[in-house]
Amino acid sequence: MSAHAEPAPRFAPFAASAFAGWLVVTATWWALAFAPLPVSDAWLAAARAVCFGTLPNGLPDTWGWMLLVLGPFSMLAFLLAVWGREVGSSGRWLARRPGGLVALALLVAAGAGSLAWVAERVVAARAARDASLPATREPLAETYPRGFDPAPALGLVDQNGARLEIADLAGRPALVTFAYGHCATMCPTLVTTLHRASAEIAGGAAPAVVVVTLDPWRDTPGALPSIIAGWELDRLPRSHVLSGEVARVEAVRENWGVPADRDASTGEIVHPGLIFVLDRDGRLAYRFLNPPAEWVVEAVARLDREPA
Repeated sequence: MSAHAEPAPRFAPFAASAFAGWLVVTATWWALAFAPLPVSDAWLAAARAVCFGTLPNGLPDTWGWMLLVLGPFSMLAFLLAVWGREVGSSGRWLARRPGGLVALALLVAAGAGSLAWVAERVVAARAARDASLPATREPLAETYPRGFDPAPALGLVDQNGARLEIADLAGRPALVTFAYGHCATMCPTLVTTLHRASAEIAGGAAPAVVVVTLDPWRDTPGALPSIIAGWELDRLPRSHVLSGEVARVEAVRENWGVPADRDASTGEIVHPGLIFVLDRDGRLAYRFLNPPAEWVVEAVARLDREPA
């Protein structure tokens, strides 16, 4: 036997256990970020928002992606720097045994499948956003109906814990829509439209923006600060995300005539992309379905041109 022959691989229990622990922690970390959450578990939803942020498409924000990538890789780098030889020896030891080889193959397959699933979620979220963008860019018709009915009541709690009423919006036009924090299809489009419309209206004359949750089971009052920050609506001068008791939120939704079909097992909600424009007196002036931002801007401009 040559003096330079590689020694037979051996199993190092402590190093192998440390590597297994890294795998478990990483899998748990990514599951918290991407796996479907129980409908009734508001705590997990809040933890996800705090740890990874929540973009309008339901995916982690930039800071969340940094934690998901840099956190596990920094742990792995430390592990390999301290026990790299032992981890490699344990891997070769397992690979020389039929059962160990199967376990390693399953581990690689699970990792590849998980990455593919995450990639599919990212692509699907972007595709859903693009598909739900309004195809038309025609200007708002001069004959588009202008309503005068009083807006239904709100009376829900916002991200600051304050109860918001229609009377609190008086004096300026306001934009009202219905969405929810876990939505990755219709809601990103609605939030983007609100941002674009607000950006095109002069800062001092910007309308109030109100988003009423469709998911009070998970979008509890305590979760609203994370939701409004994830949607970046806190950058707008007068923005509110509203929630409250389930029965009360459902009553508000029904009074505003917003249909919603909720899957009780997954928490997913199918709903239209409605945006309501209120005049300075709290009346329902315009009602749009998936409008381009230009329509919302023009509607507010028409209200501003009306005599006081």
